[in-house]
Amino acid sequence: MKKYWKTLLISLVIITTIGTYYIQAPIASKNAISFNIETISGNKKEIENHIIEASYLSGNIHRQLYISKDGSTNRMSDSIVNEILPLSSIPRSFQKYIQEHRNFMRGKELVPSNYYEDESRLIYGTIANKNKKIIKGEPLTFQIEILDKDTNDHSSFEINTPALESIEWINVNDLRVDNGKIKILSTNFLLHGGEELHVYTFDEDTKQIEGDRIIAKSNPEERIVSGIRIFNNFNNFKNENYYLYLEKNDNDSGYGNSKGITSQLFLYNNTTNEVEELKLPEELEPHMNYMTLEGKDIFIPVPLAHGLKLNRYNIESKQWEEPLNFNYSSTTNDKEHPFLQLINGKLYAVSRVSDGHLLFIGDLLNGKTLYEGKITDENRENFDRDYSLYIEQLYLAE
Repeated sequence: MKKYWKTLLISLVIITTIGTYYIQAPIASKNAISFNIETISGNKKEIENHIIEASYLSGNIHRQLYISKDGSTNRMSDSIVNEILPLSSIPRSFQKYIQEHRNFMRGKELVPSNYYEDESRLIYGTIANKNKKIIKGEPLTFQIEILDKDTNDHSSFEINTPALESIEWINVNDLRVDNGKIKILSTNFLLHGGEELHVYTFDEDTKQIEGDRIIAKSNPEERIVSGIRIFNNFNNFKNENYYLYLEKNDNDSGYGNSKGITSQLFLYNNTTNEVEELKLPEELEPHMNYMTLEGKDIFIPVPLAHGLKLNRYNIESKQWEEPLNFNYSSTTNDKEHPFLQLINGKLYAVSRVSDGHLLFIGDLLNGKTLYEGKITDENRENFDRDYSLYIEQLYLAE
């Protein structure tokens, strides 16, 4: 009997899931949460292929949604099959790859920072033992897999390199591929405290490691809380030319209170492999936590009463350029902070207003407004007036 217990348990879970689905489905349909986007001004083509991932929260009700020009869908309610094996629970950006390259994608982490894509190839990289304790000198095992998108043929190789310090666990931040070189940016959390930011470089042809460089390190001290923060947006499959990161030390006074005592901002150039320290104007230092990197520019947003002032630093010219001012409405809300994202030379902002949420799109080149729309609830009778809509990310659907 014991050898059948796993089969019985799996069967019970499936039966329970199906039963729950048929019980909840009619209830869910009566209490459907649905949003749409109403255009206020600008070109509707600006939202043509855009998808917003959001979470609706009201009391005990929580819904994960996709919102687009066509309305909204619940990420977890596509079909009874998806209730058991939920394709809808897979990030939308990965569904295309799973449908087109199922064999290659099998068993891989669905995290954009582990992937690189160009016109002909999709490349995946990870550290196989990144979630295990690794003692100094023991091997770190890197796994690289390369897919030819035209033929669906794929190859793989594995590289071991000794850990320079004892490691509690590792986070893979980015995968970069350029001119036959593969780079993996990782944050290594050390066994006895502290963090290290590593750039591992591999030769694609020889399948050998060429370098393990530490570009930042935080050392634990008594009553000092230190850490490394990266400001890149790694939710894409493209190369990052620069890494922007902060080494920060806080004076921990106990009871959860901390006060920053030192912070240094650095820029790593992936082409030259050089690191330079950056100094911010004093008036922008209070806003540095909202800093982001887009292409060859560093942006620091400063909220205004009616919009946003976007300060920008050009990395190549090493100059602060004229700030961009975007005017749009917003309502102060302690629960919902404004959502900002920079993609493909555009600013995307979502902020709470009195009768919904404003979607604003601005041009980062000239500061012009490209689009304004409002995310509104379609069936208001199902909504609590005090609901919250948390925007998680926005991306282009293909």
